[in-house]
Amino acid sequence: MRELSDAAIAGVYMSEQGDLAERTQADLWWECVIGALDDAGLSLRDVDGLIGPAPEGMGLRAALPGGAVADYLGHPLRFHASTAVGASGQSAGIGLAALAIAHGMASCVIIPNAVAGRGEGYASPDRNEAIARMAQLGSPYEYVWGTTRVADYAVLAMRHAHLYGTTEAQLAEIAVAQRYGATRSPLAVMGPRGEITIDDVLSSRRIADPLKLLDCCIVNQGGGAIVMTSTADVRAQGRHAPVSVLGWGEGHGYLDPCAVPEITAPGGGRAAADTAFGIAGVSRSDIDVAGISDHFTIGVIIELEEAGFCAPGEGGPFVEGQATRIGGRLPVNTDGGFLSGSHAGSCGLFTVIELAHQLRGEAGDRQVEGATLGYAHGVGGVSHTTYGAVLGRV
Repeated sequence: MRELSDAAIAGVYMSEQGDLAERTQADLWWECVIGALDDAGLSLRDVDGLIGPAPEGMGLRAALPGGAVADYLGHPLRFHASTAVGASGQSAGIGLAALAIAHGMASCVIIPNAVAGRGEGYASPDRNEAIARMAQLGSPYEYVWGTTRVADYAVLAMRHAHLYGTTEAQLAEIAVAQRYGATRSPLAVMGPRGEITIDDVLSSRRIADPLKLLDCCIVNQGGGAIVMTSTADVRAQGRHAPVSVLGWGEGHGYLDPCAVPEITAPGGGRAAADTAFGIAGVSRSDIDVAGISDHFTIGVIIELEEAGFCAPGEGGPFVEGQATRIGGRLPVNTDGGFLSGSHAGSCGLFTVIELAHQLRGEAGDRQVEGATLGYAHGVGGVSHTTYGAVLGRV
């Protein structure tokens, strides 16, 4: 019987993160793909699968990304797929790639993410334009009234505080822990600015009550890529310890938040996590390091509850005392996450890249000692849709 664990992450790569307006998206796309293949000890001729879009600049041909990339490679692809998990779309693709490899539909799948150049919308280097476009990513029943993405998450934070007493200081714990990780991550955008304190977060400019500037993710450009092959092939290459997908699941909770009884209750996120942990056959207490979507600090608290690391309403107390910092009870987003590391395009891919570094024992100053099992939990929209993945060094 074939298992997801028959497939593994063979190579990873991240480009410079920040302002890449002077580069083209296509150039960055290829840099990331080739970089990840080099890390895996492979080349473009080995690629026979793709998750997500082709590089930009192909006009209408980009509507058929598998064929477009096959043209560039000079040989056919055997597999192409995409997901609809928003900013976690590419990272959710590790499950599809693992299924394809485990069942013989592909042998080497690339999963790229690249945002650069002077594009439009939320890929724009103009921060104001990017934020304005992001505001329209929710349901059609919300953004027409002028809501923004930060306001959406502020509603979650206010509701969570009303139900469970979650405090602004507890939210700040997340930002402080992740900035610490960013200072140890060479590619983190905010790392060079140094560590922050809870008081720094609480005194930062209020954006949408109760969320303040340092509760919010950064907006930048950058790229990365993952290459997946069979676990046996990774072992044969001998470059890295195989990091396999032990379990994977998706959960699609709602589009209109008015359609659910309680917006902070475990929904699609719990379904995704339960599926992933069920397939993997491990418990939450076995996880050494986690990557949790952190577009805003409240997201981490709610998603820790949804993923089952603590009960609903217990996320605030769970993160107190820097429990999610490197060296804490459950290190989360050890490279700085979206808050302080990078928030570019389908940025959930960076979450999985960081987990791969951790599980391969290659995270340098931010290494979680003895990490062998990791969990990735990524959302699209305002937790409208979610994926969960249990990763392990095998």
